[in-house]
Amino acid sequence: MKKGILALLIAVLFFSTSEVLFSASREQEIVTRVDTGTVVLKHRTLVIQATGMGKTPTMLGRGGWLVRRGAQAGLNKDGLLEYNLMFKGVPNYSGFKLQPIKATFHERSVPEGVKGVRIFGQFNQFDALLPEPKKSKSKSFLPFGKKRQKENEAPEQQ
Repeated sequence: MKKGILALLIAVLFFSTSEVLFSASREQEIVTRVDTGTVVLKHRTLVIQATGMGKTPTMLGRGGWLVRRGAQAGLNKDGLLEYNLMFKGVPNYSGFKLQPIKATFHERSVPEGVKGVRIFGQFNQFDALLPEPKKSKSKSFLPFGKKRQKENEAPEQQ
């Protein structure tokens, strides 16, 4: 009985202090550079994916997140939304290892006239523009289809 209470007390003590310990070992940092970015508008939701490189000693890449740049939610003068690509870094790390940082963000409040996003790192920025809408081919309601017009019916005269 005493061993069970002691184990429960140790577990509660460990889990109550682990949040403080683990949060103190990491700090929020902006990536060193932004490599790629894509943006797609799906059902009034802007889906943003970004990849960059950050200084961290870990062997594998880290997950990151996008943070809105500036307090205002408006567009900049180019019609772009601005974001910082952030990740949890190791404090006081002065090494030179760069590891990939990936982030995906779904922006649900999209202002009118948005052309894309601008993603910032420490030393560069990357503009990801919305793709141009595809032109749909008109379909004919005639049972035998439309007559196709040839662009070059007459041979060129020189």
